[in-house]
Amino acid sequence: MLIILFTLQAKKKKDKKPDWLDNPKDVYLESIYLTAIGDGDSRAEAENYAAGNLSKIFESKIKADLTVKERYQELITDQGSTFEESSDITKQVNIQSEQTLINIQFAESYTDNMGRVYVIAYLDRMKTADIYTEKINKNADRIEFFISQVKDAENPISKYANLNAASAISLNNEIMLDQLGIISPNSKASLELGYNYNELNKEAAESAKLISFNVDIKNDVENKVTILVEELMTDLGFVLSDDAILHAVGSVAFEETDIKRENLVFVRYDLQLKINDNSGTTFITISDKGREGHVSFTEATARAIRTVEKKIKKELKKKLVSYFDGLGIKK
Repeated sequence: MLIILFTLQAKKKKDKKPDWLDNPKDVYLESIYLTAIGDGDSRAEAENYAAGNLSKIFESKIKADLTVKERYQELITDQGSTFEESSDITKQVNIQSEQTLINIQFAESYTDNMGRVYVIAYLDRMKTADIYTEKINKNADRIEFFISQVKDAENPISKYANLNAASAISLNNEIMLDQLGIISPNSKASLELGYNYNELNKEAAESAKLISFNVDIKNDVENKVTILVEELMTDLGFVLSDDAILHAVGSVAFEETDIKRENLVFVRYDLQLKINDNSGTTFITISDKGREGHVSFTEATARAIRTVEKKIKKELKKKLVSYFDGLGIKK
């Protein structure tokens, strides 16, 4: 009888809904913690949703796409050692809301009678603020490093490379500053950074205008490839000019080929594209060959052109950005 009573009491205790599920701020004081609850079919799923719900507190007007985030990780690297220290306490959790939060912790979980799992995610304001402050200051030091290189820049390309690198890091710093302002407004207010975000972006944009380029693509009958290259380089802030310091040169060819497929016409394409500087040195190469088929030569050619365009869109801008970032990192 005593064994049965003990078992019933244990089950009742186990099934009791925890206080944090209905009133998380009563258990995790808002002055000390930021909290959010998530649920799912498993603890892992519940943690993911809890982290996602926590991130909603940090919605920011400042956005950084995946490319900028990848650049940031490269640019904060100094001589092979990254400023982003890896440990359980400083780990970054990527959330499906364009936010990357630092130091998210997960406390106890609760499983209801239907098997639904609930988890509470939290940020310790003081500890997390210290982590953010350290990272923001280290980023600021890296920004100052790139800015200092501008003074010794020997040409517009070097000047642009360093300012653009500094601007990329400063964008990520602004996102972290926004988050810190929610975690600990006093910590944010006490920061003194040696640069101005808006002025830095303006300088980077002005330096891009000093990078002139021209495009010469052979056999580009309708100028579709030429126009695309011009648009992609203009998007970076560079200026199209006859008196250029960067030269996009190459060729594109489309020719019908018979591969014995009934009712289909195939076109073989060949793309060669290089970006050279004034000395004739090639620092970017894009090459692609293949074939596309359709019911007519015109349609098959159109498909081949679209394939070539996708190749250029996928690689050119990314390679350009990577090249210029590399110039800054090598300093």
